[in-house]
Amino acid sequence: MSRPDHTDRTEWRLSRAEAIAREIERKIIDSALPDGSRLGTKEDVRQEYGVAVGTVNEAVRLLETRGVVSAKPGPGGGLFTLRTPSHVRINHLILELRENGDTSANCLAVRDALEEPILMDAAAHRTEEDLADLRELLARMDEQRTDAAAFLRANWAVHRRIAEITPNLVLRVIYTTMLDMIENEIEHVSSDDLFTAGRTFRTHVALVDAVESQDPARVRRAVRRHSPPTSVVS
Repeated sequence: MSRPDHTDRTEWRLSRAEAIAREIERKIIDSALPDGSRLGTKEDVRQEYGVAVGTVNEAVRLLETRGVVSAKPGPGGGLFTLRTPSHVRINHLILELRENGDTSANCLAVRDALEEPILMDAAAHRTEEDLADLRELLARMDEQRTDAAAFLRANWAVHRRIAEITPNLVLRVIYTTMLDMIENEIEHVSSDDLFTAGRTFRTHVALVDAVESQDPARVRRAVRRHSPPTSVVS
């Protein structure tokens, strides 16, 4: 077996660092630790997880970036909790839903409920670059009409790109995670879903047109037209 190159080692370290950061976040949330609670030192973290110093430093950097901990140097220093941001709590709630096997139907229902606020935000904040990206994704969607699974992937790519426009991080995280959670249904898409591909494509063109128009009434009409799905193609 060949030795991994530097890129492979770096990717592994970042992946392991992310896992450690999430585990520390979960401990803070589950224990309801108050602000300023001392978690120990970086060396304590390194020994607990059995990883290299670089991995610990990356995990701490992730936690600091997310506003979860503060690292203080010197005697009496270490890692101290901060008030956990709402989006971090939401991420962990969603992870629990995944672990508990929440149904795709429930995730679809939540996604549909968030469709209008996502589209309203996109209309209010879209740029010409956003619109160009959306038109390109629509073109890809149109090209995949003969392949049900590929058509669905292209469909969801449009929704994800629309969601990226909103400055509301909490809204974006919940919405895109709902998409992630129902994506497993892609293996169950059948060729029968291709009979609705043309109508589905037109409803998504209408969604993008509404975002471009920045007209709230038009956004609402487009959302209503993009009715709750009877299949996973939506």
